[in-house]
Amino acid sequence: MRTATATATATPGSPSSAATLFNRLIARTRLRHLQLIVLVAELGSVQHAAAQIGLTQSAATKMVLEVERVLEARLFERHARGMRPTFACRDLLPLLRNVMNSLTGCAESLAAAGAGFEGTVRVGAITAGVSGVINPALPEFFARQPQVRLELFEDALPVLLGRYADGELDFLVAREPAQLAPDSQFQALLADICVVASGPGHPLLGRRNLQPADLLAYPWASPPLDSQTYRAFEALFAECGELPPQQPLSTRSFATMVHYLRASQALMMGPLSFVREGLDSGALARLDCTLADTLPPLGLVSRTEPRNRSVAAFQAHLLETHAARRPGSQRAG
Repeated sequence: MRTATATATATPGSPSSAATLFNRLIARTRLRHLQLIVLVAELGSVQHAAAQIGLTQSAATKMVLEVERVLEARLFERHARGMRPTFACRDLLPLLRNVMNSLTGCAESLAAAGAGFEGTVRVGAITAGVSGVINPALPEFFARQPQVRLELFEDALPVLLGRYADGELDFLVAREPAQLAPDSQFQALLADICVVASGPGHPLLGRRNLQPADLLAYPWASPPLDSQTYRAFEALFAECGELPPQQPLSTRSFATMVHYLRASQALMMGPLSFVREGLDSGALARLDCTLADTLPPLGLVSRTEPRNRSVAAFQAHLLETHAARRPGSQRAG
């Protein structure tokens, strides 16, 4: 379907080979051309895209036409309210965005080097990995390695795995994924369990050995539906034959969860690695109830050969920091 569309909008004559198109892109286009294509697709307007990068509308229109001639394909459909990407353009956009993201990374690395940093480390982490693994290790690491620049990206594991596979991230702090690339490994760092937490003034605090029936009457902030925590949540109330009322809040944001629990009588179930900072600061409290479910450990998803010495140094520091943290120490709370 898409091939037919691209052929129909191409200039007359035999389609050019990939090598020919590549050589034309190198010889006849500049990075500004590619940046403009992405912006026009995102904003739906040549005028708005041109203003964002300091071009006149006529110059931007000419640049779009130049790229279309080079690629022998229409990239946009013109309509009354602006520009709409064609199928050919939609196929190109993820690749063009990767080019722009790579250039942004190059600029940031050069700026960091100019500011005196010896290396940049790009780490992706799930929220529990940030609070349970990375945050406790940062102060000492920067005291030891002040010349290293750390870029931390927090997101859900599927998103992080995609960025890691594309080479945008040096390693991940997460639970072990179902599949690992041949050049990657998983090293466990931190054992984890599920706990039930509340704000510091909850009526159930101080009661011992709470049972599922005791928790049933209170509203709950729902764990993310695709998480292992949600399966543990369902298992906790299996014997009751029903789930407690769930508030329309499902989030991986620690700050949002703390604010909501402190302002309500709601409860939450979450990994201890996720809530430990709140427990230690007194912003959250842990209820005394037994949960049978444990969680897979948090650890490093990393390549067997680190990209640079700074990446290797931060990985080694995380391993060193958490080597002494045994599963038993995670149960205090």
